[in-house]
Amino acid sequence: MTGTFSVIIPTLNDKTLANALEAVSSQTRRPDEIVVVGRYDSTLLDTFPQVRFVDTRVPVSAAAARNRGIRESRGEILAFTDSDCIPDADWIEKHEQAHASGADVVGGGVSLAGANFWAQADNLSMFHDFVTELPPGHRSLLPTLNLSVRRSVIERIGGLDESFPGAAAEDSDWTIRMRLGGYRLHFEPGAVVRHAPARTRWHDVRRHWRNSGYSGIRVRHRYAADYQTPAIARSALLLRLLSPLIAARVTAGIYANPIFWRHLRYLPIVYITKIVYCLGAADSIESGFAFDQQAHR
Repeated sequence: MTGTFSVIIPTLNDKTLANALEAVSSQTRRPDEIVVVGRYDSTLLDTFPQVRFVDTRVPVSAAAARNRGIRESRGEILAFTDSDCIPDADWIEKHEQAHASGADVVGGGVSLAGANFWAQADNLSMFHDFVTELPPGHRSLLPTLNLSVRRSVIERIGGLDESFPGAAAEDSDWTIRMRLGGYRLHFEPGAVVRHAPARTRWHDVRRHWRNSGYSGIRVRHRYAADYQTPAIARSALLLRLLSPLIAARVTAGIYANPIFWRHLRYLPIVYITKIVYCLGAADSIESGFAFDQQAHR
């Protein structure tokens, strides 16, 4: 037996929320409850009466919304996805099977299909370690757009760090804490979500990666020994100067896997996003945010 499943979805008036709720509500293994946290269009209350909406009244970060969802939910296993994700019909079923096999923390696969050019390039750059073509196995961290966790894990490890702004790197920090706390992070590519964010221009992708670098470098400093973070990651100047070389190395590492060769048209965008990540990290170092080592739970 795996226990009851609660699905938690943060939102900030996202136009894609209805599609996400339709997919979650139509699962082969129905969730025991669906909790949406944040700001939303009240007309959805009529369309999805089985969904419990928790109105935060003001916009809150993804970490704060998920923590509120954890407190408001009742399930023994908490499944997380985002309002711009469309889970496959057997998404919960696949997560449940992984938990039944002994996993406490399960991350699912991210499909690269179905989004526009900019969103697909962004997905490849961000989620290349979690695509559906990869085999199941251990991961060092997992993203919350497709994650399920036993409540007992959260009770021991704590919730997400709400000092991370927006929605960037707070899930890396959280799942690294789970792993360092002794829990194995299991990747199950058969538990699929299609991620179709509203990123239709380069400007949208650039802003996403600048924010990712700004918050992500903090995680790399917080867990420097685990990441083997190099000394240059403490210098904003060096990160800016060396960003083309760092980006080239990371991009080459991604495309070293033949499964990505059919996505070669995204290579220039992937490369540039890695440069933007370095520039965002440099901004974080200059602001002092990168060196905050205390985890706020």
